[in-house]
Amino acid sequence: MRHDLVVIVPGIMGTSLLHEGRDVWDLSPGALAGLLRPGRLRGRLVLREGIGDDDPEGESTLTPGAMIEAPRVLPGFVSHLGYRDLLAGLDIQPPERLAVFRYDWRLSNRNSAAKLRTFVERRLALWRERIDRSRHPDAGDPKVVFLCRSMGGLVVKYYLECLGGREITRTVATLGTPHQGSAKAIRFLTGRVVPGTPPWISEWLAEICGTFPSLGQLLPSYRAVMTASPRPRPLNATGIADRLSLPTAMVDDMFRFHEQIRNDRIRNDQAGRPGYRLVPLGGHGLRTVHGVSVVGDRITFLDSFDESGDWQGDSTVPTISATPAELESTVYTHWFPFRHATLANEAPVLAALREICQSVDVRRYLASDAEFAVDLPDFAVAGEPMEITAPDADPALRLSARLLSQDGRQVLPGVPLRPDGQGGLRCELRAPAGLWTLEVRSRKRGVGHRDAVLVTGADASGPAPG
Repeated sequence: MRHDLVVIVPGIMGTSLLHEGRDVWDLSPGALAGLLRPGRLRGRLVLREGIGDDDPEGESTLTPGAMIEAPRVLPGFVSHLGYRDLLAGLDIQPPERLAVFRYDWRLSNRNSAAKLRTFVERRLALWRERIDRSRHPDAGDPKVVFLCRSMGGLVVKYYLECLGGREITRTVATLGTPHQGSAKAIRFLTGRVVPGTPPWISEWLAEICGTFPSLGQLLPSYRAVMTASPRPRPLNATGIADRLSLPTAMVDDMFRFHEQIRNDRIRNDQAGRPGYRLVPLGGHGLRTVHGVSVVGDRITFLDSFDESGDWQGDSTVPTISATPAELESTVYTHWFPFRHATLANEAPVLAALREICQSVDVRRYLASDAEFAVDLPDFAVAGEPMEITAPDADPALRLSARLLSQDGRQVLPGVPLRPDGQGGLRCELRAPAGLWTLEVRSRKRGVGHRDAVLVTGADASGPAPG
């Protein structure tokens, strides 16, 4: 309702992590070089073995800073374009009605949920004291509307079901939340090379990020592994984790995490505790890794289990995972044809979120003209071509690709996508080193897709420095 407190919970890389006031998690090409060389920067990011749900100690203790507004990318896993558009597009008034939960997203989602409980209880008490009763005479006791980006939805679900948050919650909107995990986490955490990403970058990032409990909790809890069996199998099936080189403890913790939420939700429902309105929003229509095939010694990542076309997604989170398990069917999710990186930044989604904050039906905002899909790289080498493709796109859309700097300025001329002879469109771009926003847009309809791409220097394709 119009008087409720709105709390934004960002996802991975959504909050800056500070040491002595400096953001230590910034994958610009220069910072990436610091990550790949042994030293203090890497030591501050790596968490101790067996940290579980605890806080870090010593030099790995980092302070959550501001919510990230510029693009960020984890090559081969996830990217986002920052939260500047989201903050501006919501236009929550008065400003005290909006709260942003800043947290160390490396840590277990249980740990973050406990911190969220303290944060929300304090901010809601302040808002209830400050609310203008002359403007909101029917306010009663305001509750909380959660807007959750990606992994932030898992933090919120654990808080609601396991830590008593249902009592003060009215609505939960999840944007691209991997409710059942993401198969891309398997590839990332095992250091398996994504096409176009130098192997040593994948290996070093997997070594660092493999110490983050939160990333382990993003492994898929659905049946994501194809073997000689006719049906997909879960990651905790006998021998599967070992064959994928995933730590068994990490896989077991992920299943316990989801089981805790599910069992506590059932107990809460049976006890008649207050419920909340759950509004999942997800991206669809884009090629998305759904699972992995393990046959003999051959490991292959899959973007489809069958020919039905149901195994699509937002390029990071498959449709089956963007829908909470308690809703039983993807029909209950509000779908938008946008990539994971930009889902929280596009005008139709922002319009829907504004209405969610006001408790108005969002269905009239779901129509979109952006009915084309694109494949975009998230990593490239300076001066070498980046291929951009739009399978099955109509040439009449007049698609063009361009690179934008972090402040949103176009710094290189746009390049039109031409027919590729196979029913789709394609083009190539080259860029200097930097962190860019890559945009493919229809000049005819004014709609498109955006994602972040990290371009390293030409010497970045060599071995990791010692």
